[in-house]
Amino acid sequence: MSRSSSSYSIGVDLGGTQIKAGLVLSTGEVVDSLSKPSQANDGASIVSGNIASVIHQLIRTNSHLLLEDLVGIGIGTPGLIIPDRGIVHFSPNFDGWHDIPLVDLVRQKLDAQLTHLPIHIENDGNAMAYGELRQGAGVGMKDVICLTLGTGVGGGIILDGQIFHGSRYVGAELGHTTIFGDGRLCGCGNYGCLEAYVGRDQIVERTRAKIIKSASCSPILEAQMDSLTPKIIAEAAAKGDELAIEIFTETARYIGIALTSFAHILNPQMAIIGGGVSSAGEKLLFEPIRAEVRKRAMDTNAESLQIVSAKLGNQAGLVGAAMLAQQNQPS
Repeated sequence: MSRSSSSYSIGVDLGGTQIKAGLVLSTGEVVDSLSKPSQANDGASIVSGNIASVIHQLIRTNSHLLLEDLVGIGIGTPGLIIPDRGIVHFSPNFDGWHDIPLVDLVRQKLDAQLTHLPIHIENDGNAMAYGELRQGAGVGMKDVICLTLGTGVGGGIILDGQIFHGSRYVGAELGHTTIFGDGRLCGCGNYGCLEAYVGRDQIVERTRAKIIKSASCSPILEAQMDSLTPKIIAEAAAKGDELAIEIFTETARYIGIALTSFAHILNPQMAIIGGGVSSAGEKLLFEPIRAEVRKRAMDTNAESLQIVSAKLGNQAGLVGAAMLAQQNQPS
């Protein structure tokens, strides 16, 4: 399907706490974006209504864009997604989400003039990976893996320029790679998953456990015990707090263990890491991740793997979802 240079799509990045959405031109330029709480614990009907709400708001506030140039809507969401059926089969980050027909629910809540639009749903890690491939750090690459470090740990794999889904669309769940055989229980039901150690809440939980175990080991963090976030922990580490540094050293080690396995299995050109936790930065997170991979991986695999920060920041998922909506047009 040919499109004019003025065509655009709407990309939605559904997270455990926020919905981010944006208007994206066919060139990949983000014209406008906004966010609102997802209210994930209030059920799929509320969440789908919130998605429809941000779509309507974007269109209202950008009335200079012609509605007939809107070619589709893309939604990136956590969990096991079946794109060709518009279904969230399972999402460990959304309580009770089993076989949720998210595309149909969103369509039911859209204004009448939008219900004809194709809606493409994709795993959020895949959407982020595709966004970075097309417009971000992965431009020019063909074989890329992506990790998103946020509420959970999302993942995406690009092989030969295309998203790898697996035989039933549920591949590339990189956050549920086992790094410890007898490790922590993960929300997916497995033990020792990467997500069980480096998801947002898990980083906070590990920090609190260490504070409780070693009284007065970190006055900075102890004073904020009830309001800890990875950002607060990273800020404490930047000030030289030893416990905070230890937490991020552990976090980098766990990620490095997982990346070593990915490097040995796939031998990608690049690993792109995004999400809120990745904002801890080069010295605190990325340099120790690279060091861990160099220590563990076979030389050729380690040398050929670039480990970089996501370029699109928190817009990677919505850009990827929007670009996928443009790519997956009906014939």
